[in-house]
Amino acid sequence: MPQKRKPGISVLIATQNEEAVVGLCIRSFLDFGDELIVVDNGSADHTKDIVRDLQTQYPQRIKFFDRPELPDLYHNRRFALAQSSYEWLVRADADYVAYTEGKYDIMQLREYLLSLKRTAWPEIVYVPQVNIVGDFQHTGVPMRPGGYRANPERAQVSEPLVEPMARFYRHFRCFGFVRRGRRETTRFWRLMKRIYWNEPVWMHCNIKSDMNHFFRSERTNWRELGQFKKFPTLHDYIENIVEKKYGTKNFDEAALLYMERHVLPYLQPYDPEKYYPYPSLVRAQMEKNPIYKIYQEKGQRKRRFLGIDLPNPKGAAAE
Repeated sequence: MPQKRKPGISVLIATQNEEAVVGLCIRSFLDFGDELIVVDNGSADHTKDIVRDLQTQYPQRIKFFDRPELPDLYHNRRFALAQSSYEWLVRADADYVAYTEGKYDIMQLREYLLSLKRTAWPEIVYVPQVNIVGDFQHTGVPMRPGGYRANPERAQVSEPLVEPMARFYRHFRCFGFVRRGRRETTRFWRLMKRIYWNEPVWMHCNIKSDMNHFFRSERTNWRELGQFKKFPTLHDYIENIVEKKYGTKNFDEAALLYMERHVLPYLQPYDPEKYYPYPSLVRAQMEKNPIYKIYQEKGQRKRRFLGIDLPNPKGAAAE
């Protein structure tokens, strides 16, 4: 049954160690969303500093919650959902940068969503997304439809455009986020009316630290294993498997090995003329500071961290 909410859009953004792109992400959704609910569950880099700085600038639009106790992504989504107040919900990731102008402008989707009249069957909207990986100039990484393959060594290199994914939902009574195996999904999603938006509205800028790439990949294995009593957190699981799988107990060394084995060898140059243009915010960031650079050294592909643009201290915003 329908549950009355305010007309508009709540953008739910889950953050964890996404300092490279989170600022671009939030800025790209400012006009699209009536509220941005940003929930961090355990960042150890500058992610929270960047979000708090933006919250100070846009206090009426951004709500930030620091919740390190939340063990997994779907817990993060559940918490964000409880803080939201609008009829439409966007399940966004902190490395999505929306198009804010031109043919793929996400505001066209906003206009469409708000024009839909509510029926007995709430809608779920699927959108494709453009993938760049490692830095702003590469794409193509072992994927299964919709995300990382748990075992990259068995994967095929993906195209830059990933098939439509469920990301927009009209809220209804009993709506909620759940975990099914490796996947984060929603309750009763099979009963919702499916709508497909044919063009991408954001670029998935999968540009993370080595450690974050490593943890995100092993998270799928942890979820698929499903032994949450034995390994209640992802960190517990990785501590158990890291030496056997990577030959070291050192997480930094394991993360570097993961990138060398399963990510960097598969990357291909991204051509915005052949595929899709960069969002305007990404173009500006590339000109100012590309953050990471992938290069060749002695026949092997390497990646160098160039730094991030940190905010000027302005005082922490009230939560």
